[in-house]
Amino acid sequence: MRTRPTIGVVAKRLGIRPSAVRFYERQGLVVSERLTNGYRTYDRDAVNVLSFISRAKALGFSLEEVREILAVRQRGTEPCARVTKMIERNLAGIDQRIAELSALRRQLRALAKSPVREKRLEAICPIIESD
Repeated sequence: MRTRPTIGVVAKRLGIRPSAVRFYERQGLVVSERLTNGYRTYDRDAVNVLSFISRAKALGFSLEEVREILAVRQRGTEPCARVTKMIERNLAGIDQRIAELSALRRQLRALAKSPVREKRLEAICPIIESD
């Protein structure tokens, strides 16, 4: 009989913190079994779910999106069509954020190149406060 890994082993294997594993458990996304000494252990399904969560979070999926994907899968339905829509929505958000960051970069570069104006008494920093 194979022993089930403890929280520390699972966390190390997946490259996440034990506190993250406990958080996902509190959120109802994964279930552990408690040994008589109180240690949490995880079966293969739980480890697979934790691995999925870790990868999905690294790809920018929100916890709510992860929860939705897992719920669809638990109902026995293939979630990939829904995941594709989430990816498209997330890509649009990333594109918007890139545009905003590019505009911010242009503003900061212009400010960095602008000559320092004479400081007004009430001004904290004329570089930032100039229009």
